[in-house]
Amino acid sequence: MMNHRQHAIRWAATAGLLGTLVLGGCATKSAVATTSGAKPSSPAAQTHAKTGPGATAQTSENPGGSEALQGFSRNPVEEQVTQPAPMVVAKVGQPESLARKASEAAITPLTDIYFAFDRWGLSADGKKNLAENADLLRQHQGAKLLIEGYCDERGSREYNLVLGEKRAQETSRYLLALGIKNPVSVTSYGKERQVCTEPNESCYWKNRRAHLILEENK
Repeated sequence: MMNHRQHAIRWAATAGLLGTLVLGGCATKSAVATTSGAKPSSPAAQTHAKTGPGATAQTSENPGGSEALQGFSRNPVEEQVTQPAPMVVAKVGQPESLARKASEAAITPLTDIYFAFDRWGLSADGKKNLAENADLLRQHQGAKLLIEGYCDERGSREYNLVLGEKRAQETSRYLLALGIKNPVSVTSYGKERQVCTEPNESCYWKNRRAHLILEENK
């Protein structure tokens, strides 16, 4: 009776062991089939591992999960940077007064001649300054000379226009007597265009003058 029971137990244990081995083998095959048939989700680095003895690991060429950059050369050509062309700004036409001042500045300015109150005769200093102006005029014989006569603010407008013209004429006569060959023209502004407006003798003296302008031919 005992032999029969022991024999049944052995058969049951053997059957259980065989069942366990069969189930384990099916699970292993399923896992291997799933792993080998799956496609990688991205071209990033992936590692495939096999279990069991003789397991090996395979690593992609770009470790760390980073893909190689596409479209870039390993030896790029240095880019040549050129400077932009300078900006050209058109100049606005100057008013006549500014153009005249620019023309005067291009030539060494001539010395102004000053006069006593209500007089148009030349002083000793005035004649000396005109002699120096004549030396400069001889160096520009082709240039035109304009002489402007001025007065201080005292007196009527009409009177000062006449007085200013007499001062310009006297200055022109003296220069011609010194031998200049330049074409000369005279004009008078009287008490207009004052260079000083303070009501004192020092300011009045600055306004009683003959202003010489040398204009080069264009």
